[in-house]
Amino acid sequence: MRPAIAIVGAGIAGLTAALAFGRRGCVVDVFEQSPEFQEVGAGLQLSPNATGVLDSLGLGAELGRLWHEPDRLCLLSGTTLRALAHIPMGMIAKNRWRFPYAVIRRADLQQALAKTVEALPHCRLHLGQTIPANPENQTCSDLADISGRKPDLIVGADGVWSSRRDGIPGSRPAAFSGHIAWRAICDPADMPFVDSSDDVHAFLGPGTHLVAYPLGKSGATNLVAITPGAVSEKGWDATGDPEVLSNHFRRWHPDITPALKRITWRYWPLFEARNEVWHTGEKTVLIGDAAHAMTPYAAQGAAMAIEDAYELASCFDRSDGHAAAAIAAYEAVRRPRVRRVRKRGDFNRFAYHATGPARIARDLVLRKRGPAGLAAGLDPIHGYRAGAD
Repeated sequence: MRPAIAIVGAGIAGLTAALAFGRRGCVVDVFEQSPEFQEVGAGLQLSPNATGVLDSLGLGAELGRLWHEPDRLCLLSGTTLRALAHIPMGMIAKNRWRFPYAVIRRADLQQALAKTVEALPHCRLHLGQTIPANPENQTCSDLADISGRKPDLIVGADGVWSSRRDGIPGSRPAAFSGHIAWRAICDPADMPFVDSSDDVHAFLGPGTHLVAYPLGKSGATNLVAITPGAVSEKGWDATGDPEVLSNHFRRWHPDITPALKRITWRYWPLFEARNEVWHTGEKTVLIGDAAHAMTPYAAQGAAMAIEDAYELASCFDRSDGHAAAAIAAYEAVRRPRVRRVRKRGDFNRFAYHATGPARIARDLVLRKRGPAGLAAGLDPIHGYRAGAD
């Protein structure tokens, strides 16, 4: 009998997991509480460690028609607009890390995953289904009532405010990071201080930073600003006040603040799950933000979810369908990986928002290392291959 996998959550993590398990011949049921797929956020940066997984799952050609592959990741001063450094991407990324560095609309990736999952013969999506955070045995019964069969493995892929996490003894809720993410979609002409709309631009400033990159091949620009802030409400899509945002950039270059005020913004508080308890040890395991939500300073949130999904399916396959053994193997390989990526994000947070002597030292280091040295520093992140024996 084919192993039965129940996945709670149909975001990037859940759909990638469904595809990874489905490709291995499992019976997969995905349960999503929303009655329809919704666009959460706008754009995604997908580094080669993520695009390599998507290519292995058979999506490389289709996504290649949807995403954009920037030539460079540019770091600039937010106060002077002076270029600080750049990291080569484009063909150099493919040659160095085997797969592209790409930017894409989140909804395009989600739809491509969902379409592929639905086309697999043993995979089903159940929208508008809320699964309570019951004890594991009761949860199995709840899932069986819908799917017709008790699962051999339950995968919690339901995001930073995961109900699956709530059902795991010893786990802790996600905590507010102290920072807010603001997002917007605009025409490149609205950002006159961005030299080229084809590259990823990260403007670094005291206590804040701003990232601009093309939104797939749509011609629009995706903007993400990270600022200090307080929690007003949990969620992904609150209306942002341009005056409040621009106040965080008041010490930046005078061309930036007027541009920010002309744009319509959404915002969400950034929560982290630095929780070390990801599973029950028997049947239930967390992946993606449900397990280890991290702030976006390393641009690895989606990549970690994609890696998790593929790695878990690989571990399950190698364990001959024994859930407890698969979970143990998954934890052994993912925990050091997540710690390394989180450490890089924590470092970037300090470096991007540096002030005073720390900012001067940062700029000197960036100039000294140069493009090749900065690319080499990304090897442990971008060169990782999930699922490798």
